[in-house]
Amino acid sequence: MLMTTCARCGKKKPANIKCECNKNRHKIYDREYRDKDSAEFYNSKQWKSLRNICKAKAKGLDLYELMVNHNYVVGTLSHHIEELKDNKARALDINNLIWISEKTHNYIHAQYDKSKKDKLDMQKRLFDILNKYYNDESIVFSLIAGGID
Repeated sequence: MLMTTCARCGKKKPANIKCECNKNRHKIYDREYRDKDSAEFYNSKQWKSLRNICKAKAKGLDLYELMVNHNYVVGTLSHHIEELKDNKARALDINNLIWISEKTHNYIHAQYDKSKKDKLDMQKRLFDILNKYYNDESIVFSLIAGGID
């Protein structure tokens, strides 16, 4: 059974089961913190469908961990590389989405929050990861077929 670490509490858990600490997190976040427009968008059928496509294309793996650190980590969310607040036109653009884990998501946003330059550098890195993953099958095949140390 594939195990993963909860990004919130750090406990090991089966990859296909949500951690106890995480059960109502999305509902609480939507209700208390997220603005109404964003909550409506993230609950739309279009978003949920695109999110599932993003997950399927990544084979459920955190693409940042796979391509940068050569680790198998189960992804849990679809991240907008160019954030909605910066570019709403790319909200439903599959080429602006990367499937990652919550831990990676926290790391990415920490980089985004450092400075404008760090944010742009991270965005470039994420777009490069997508480009390599989707366009260079030899790299991905070697990683998935056992090229990971």
